[in-house]
Amino acid sequence: MTTPAPLCVGYLRLQMADDDQSEQQHVAAMAAFAEREGLALSMVFVEKRWSRALALNALAAYCQSHDIRNVIVPTAGHLNQLPVLSDLSKDVLEQDIDGRVWVVASTEDESSCPPTLAENGGDR
Repeated sequence: MTTPAPLCVGYLRLQMADDDQSEQQHVAAMAAFAEREGLALSMVFVEKRWSRALALNALAAYCQSHDIRNVIVPTAGHLNQLPVLSDLSKDVLEQDIDGRVWVVASTEDESSCPPTLAENGGDR
């Protein structure tokens, strides 16, 4: 008798440039990743407005109430655009669900925003 794959949920935060096709591509990538890792993607929470975290909060509550310990995101940037805040969001979510947040694309695949430096090192 085979044991069923552990359930997981997905999370993605849409950007203004995203359309239905890019949303479907993200979901397909998360589903393929889940299958490769031996997980079963049960649902995907989608943040429709970039500045909000309603879907992320709902995801955490859902995971807690359904004993789901795995969350998949397309890139760390879906948790937050700033890498340090993305790492923090990942850590907090892992604590909230007492589990693991899986990132489909590595940070090498993601683009980052370089810091803006003032002219003359800011000495004015």
